Amino acid sequence: DEIEARRAQMSDLLIFDILLSSGGVRQPDTLWPPTDIASFHHLLDAIQGSSYDALKKDCLVYFLLKWHQDGREEKFKEARCIPPQFAALSDAYWHLDSGIDIARAISLLSDVRLNRDYTSKIIQAISLSDTPTALILRYLRTARPMLTEPDDIDIYALALAQSSLMEAWQYQRTFPENSETRTRLVRKILEWCLARECPHRVPELRLIIAQQNLDPNL
Repeated sequence: DEIEARRAQMSDLLIFDILLSSGGVRQPDTLWPPTDIASFHHLLDAIQGSSYDALKKDCLVYFLLKWHQDGREEKFKEARCIPPQFAALSDAYWHLDSGIDIARAISLLSDVRLNRDYTSKIIQAISLSDTPTALILRYLRTARPMLTEPDDIDIYALALAQSSLMEAWQYQRTFPENSETRTRLVRKILEWCLARECPHRVPELRLIIAQQNLDPNL
């Protein structure tokens, strides 16, 4: 039930669902989460029949064992000789999918040895945490994934605005003048500031307005 609830929060698609699909497992939502021993073995059979190599299959099983939260995945990791970076990436994905200790996931993803896939889904998972702004900024500043989706860019800009309006304003200036992205971010940043009527933002907002009047490139 907890996994299904989390899947609903994640737009009906967990990272583990994506991993299964990428390995050629069809309709992963019908296999995961399993509801009994029989369906669990059916899931294991699907993993073994996937297009992944042996190491990646072991990582998927390692991921599943983490749900027991009793350390059995560590014994499996040692028995299968799963390299640390592969186990760390599995750990990060598990924390994101479970919603447990998201900060730990971000710490793991800051490791340069780990890949930078599924940025949008990672940001979505972080956005569901208790302190999304701080964690989003931490993830984007440490893992430094490339942002290409408009929603991800908007989330980052507004997270910056909550930390420093000037930083958010400087960020939108990194995009080409008159570009759709820059225009959209200017509107969103100003709307965010005005909607919240934050007195402590007034000096920053006045400075930005002054710069806008003086700098034709804004």
